[in-house]
Amino acid sequence: TPAPTPAPTPASYEPADCRFDQPPDAQVECGYLSVPERRDRPDSRTIRLHVAVFKSTAADPAPDPVVYLEGGPGGDALKSVALGFEERVAPFLERGDFVVFDQRGTGFSEPALDCPELSDLNYELLDDDLTIAESTERYVATTLACRQRLGQQAIDFGAYNSVESAADVRDLRMALGYDEWNLYGISYGTRLALTTLREHPEGIRSAILDSTVPLQSGEAETPANIARAFTTLFDGCAADPGCQAAFPDLEGAFYRLVDRLNESPVTEPVVDPLSGQRYSLLLNGDSLFGVLAQALYSSDLIPLLPLAIRAGEQGVDYSLLARLAMIGTIQGEFVSEGMFYSVRCHEEIAFTTPAELAAADDPFPELGGAFDQSVYVEICSRWDAGAAEPVENQPVTSDIPALVLAGEYDPATPPEDGRIAARTLSNSFFFEFPGLGHGVSVDGPCPQSITLAFLENPGVEPDASCIAGLKGPAFVLPDARVDLVPFEDERAGIRGVRPEGWSERSPGVYTRPSGDVALIQMRLPVAPGAVAQTMLRQLGVGEVPKPSETYEANGHSWTIYRLDDVRGQPVEMGVAEEGSGSLLVMLASSGPERESLYEKVFLPALEALEPIA
Repeated sequence: TPAPTPAPTPASYEPADCRFDQPPDAQVECGYLSVPERRDRPDSRTIRLHVAVFKSTAADPAPDPVVYLEGGPGGDALKSVALGFEERVAPFLERGDFVVFDQRGTGFSEPALDCPELSDLNYELLDDDLTIAESTERYVATTLACRQRLGQQAIDFGAYNSVESAADVRDLRMALGYDEWNLYGISYGTRLALTTLREHPEGIRSAILDSTVPLQSGEAETPANIARAFTTLFDGCAADPGCQAAFPDLEGAFYRLVDRLNESPVTEPVVDPLSGQRYSLLLNGDSLFGVLAQALYSSDLIPLLPLAIRAGEQGVDYSLLARLAMIGTIQGEFVSEGMFYSVRCHEEIAFTTPAELAAADDPFPELGGAFDQSVYVEICSRWDAGAAEPVENQPVTSDIPALVLAGEYDPATPPEDGRIAARTLSNSFFFEFPGLGHGVSVDGPCPQSITLAFLENPGVEPDASCIAGLKGPAFVLPDARVDLVPFEDERAGIRGVRPEGWSERSPGVYTRPSGDVALIQMRLPVAPGAVAQTMLRQLGVGEVPKPSETYEANGHSWTIYRLDDVRGQPVEMGVAEEGSGSLLVMLASSGPERESLYEKVFLPALEALEPIA
């Protein structure tokens, strides 16, 4: 009789310092979950997952927290958590705790299957004029170099997949001592949530699936999904009277711009919003496909796309397109690409033939080959991630309450994917949000209210009547009317005007819904010269430039500075003496709208701002 096979080392948890930048005022406890790299091998080594428990702000927190499952696959959840904390985490803390962890192979977990070689390549190629074929060749070679380096660390690539991660989710719940919790996945995180529902349903109270990836979907669908999103944008503009009038034939304008930039590329100065580092970025026509696809993920950026396309097509201004391209570039800073390919190759490409991948973009010649999926063939043939069991390509069936959400403009997980997943979830509620992109669950008051209502009572369909009021993107139009409304802020000791519909992000800071334009109004207890020096230093401007002009308004003499490129945006700043202190007005705008916003927002703010006792 053979000796019994010893079991792998069980999971364990130990508190540890948080390794990421913590959001201000958040109460968070961190640690590491230790689990076997492979649970089916008794001699498996132990790996560690970095975990953060954000504590509830409620006086009597609910006993079942939310556990967030990051997308990607390979997304670094904790590295980016502080960037969107107020919008994406804080609303849940009013009910209970919120658990975020770096999945195996990602972020601060050990080992991390990250590929800094690919991030370096993205920056190296910023100002290169390469065809799609040339950039793909460089990308594949660099990806395989990362694979070779990671392979020298004795990483078992076949252990980094959704089934093992689902077991990690189960072990984490038990290690933290929760009887029940609620799964919350976005994008790939929904695939992990679905796998967890199938493999380990115990202890799961409900699941929120935002921008859903059904297990039976595959990479061969990617070009069709992107083409659908492009059509949604072009048709959405044509159906909007204001957008149609301002940007007639948006689709034609986009493809004319692609052709012209392939003939004559342009180079624009850009700033990395994370580091403040300056670069030169080359825009050719082929690069625009990726710029547009990436921007369609963001509900905040979608309204800017017609303006960006027209400004470029008319040769007026490329700065907005360049900023969008830079945003896409920095996304790689938050992905562990080795984990991305381990999952993709194991459980998606394994169910797709090379011929299917090569032919996936054939029906969409207008996309110029930019989304050729055959890139996976060479990478996966050498990744050694193994092939998943057939169940990983089959629908997940569950009766656990689920909320399934989708955005109309989503280029990666179209609404139909959400409907497909919901069909086999017998206690699910599906909602599609007009005008929104990818990751919609707390993308504005309407989806947020539906998400939180479901979490409060998962067995009852949440009130979704607010969806009827969503009419599509609020496209940013050139020379559009801006309505100003009065405000009075006793904390700041000022009154004045602000644009109606803009959100107050912090005292005195207002941003328009697209998030790209901001107005700042403050009263400061220092002299105007010191205010100018301090603000310009914070903006990364070395020496204080000469004032552009002076402006007399409302009893104050304003010194105005007009800066052409502050972190990639034009900025207007006005300072005026007020008693022993100063008044400050700043406007960060966009190139195509600079003069219009100067006249309609900046100068009226100067004219109205005054102190209150």
